[in-house]
Amino acid sequence: TNKELGEFTPSKTKFKKIRIEPQKLTGLCYASGEWLRNVTFLGQEVRGLFGEEFAFKCQNLAIRGSGAGEAMGILNSNCLVSIAKETGQTAATINTKNLSKMWARFSGRNPAWFINRDCGPQLDELSIAVGTAALEPRFVTYDAQGIMRIKGAPVIEIEQCETCGTVGDIILSDWSQYVCADQGNIEEAMSIHVEFIYDQNTYRFIYYFDGQPRWATPITPYKGSNTVSPFVGLA
Repeated sequence: TNKELGEFTPSKTKFKKIRIEPQKLTGLCYASGEWLRNVTFLGQEVRGLFGEEFAFKCQNLAIRGSGAGEAMGILNSNCLVSIAKETGQTAATINTKNLSKMWARFSGRNPAWFINRDCGPQLDELSIAVGTAALEPRFVTYDAQGIMRIKGAPVIEIEQCETCGTVGDIILSDWSQYVCADQGNIEEAMSIHVEFIYDQNTYRFIYYFDGQPRWATPITPYKGSNTVSPFVGLA
């Protein structure tokens, strides 16, 4: 704040440059003459399947990409906050303290939990010890559509998460803080010449994709000493 007619105090904002350079993803399929003669809409079906597979691959890169010639995944990024297991915690388990500490280190407007389906039973059986008894954690619920929610954020099962007990089995994230880019739609081409003497048509698909988190590192809040991030995992 400045008093009336007081001189403003200047500041210089420093920006980090992010380089997004989409890398090539490829797909190839051979279709026999018998396929083409007997399967209706084969080309449309193949196109749809490869589109789904490219989407799966891009999602996997966004989670565990190395950043070397491919997208930088959040698990390999410097902005990931990793929560240590509790003292004496049994391997391949998830407890309420893990979840509470993950939530406390999260910063974002669109939180969602992503898990491997192997983690489902662990979350269903969560409890808070009280003496010799236990209480059901009130922050783990199911909504009207049957979707599990933790702290109000949806829990989504995806194949790209690791099995329970491995880093990446449960991730709390805000994917609006992940920058990605492509170079248009999937490029499609078909040739009858590549395997002509085998009576096969060749379908080729090419897609360009790259991405990385917007955050270079976790940040320290104005008040408090624990760093926060839009991407939090369980160690």
